[in-house]
Amino acid sequence: MQDGHKNDSHQQDVQTITRLHNVWTTANRKGSIAMMREAFVGGDKFFGYNLNGWAYSGIEEWATLWKFLIGSKARVKLGDDEDVKIQIRGDTAWLTCAADFVISMEDGTAIPGSGRFRSTEIYVREDEHGNPNWKMWHSHFSWAAPKDQPRMGIDK
Repeated sequence: MQDGHKNDSHQQDVQTITRLHNVWTTANRKGSIAMMREAFVGGDKFFGYNLNGWAYSGIEEWATLWKFLIGSKARVKLGDDEDVKIQIRGDTAWLTCAADFVISMEDGTAIPGSGRFRSTEIYVREDEHGNPNWKMWHSHFSWAAPKDQPRMGIDK
């Protein structure tokens, strides 16, 4: 019976982390700071590497970045998540995935920066108040090789 409970608990954790990832992805598509705040741990606990090459500490720095981006004429179109993997170890989890995206101006003109990215998200079962709620504590975005390019040392 105990193994069944562990399995149910694990499945609930996977569902919660998947939900938070989807909230985060939707926040990116909509430019919703409120949804970003729902996914991230609050206060100064969040830290992430943005695809723009800069690191941002705390939820307020991310909100400031997003206010700037929302106020600019740039728009982002994200493709569907691919190759999503979730690993959970105790009260820590990580999610990895990749997706295509296009950054464009308001008139639809593509600008440099479009391509494919990969993401690693770290989740901890602790919110900013110390309560046992899953939140994203770290994200790392980086450029990914095109899907049609052979992997060095693996594909011929």
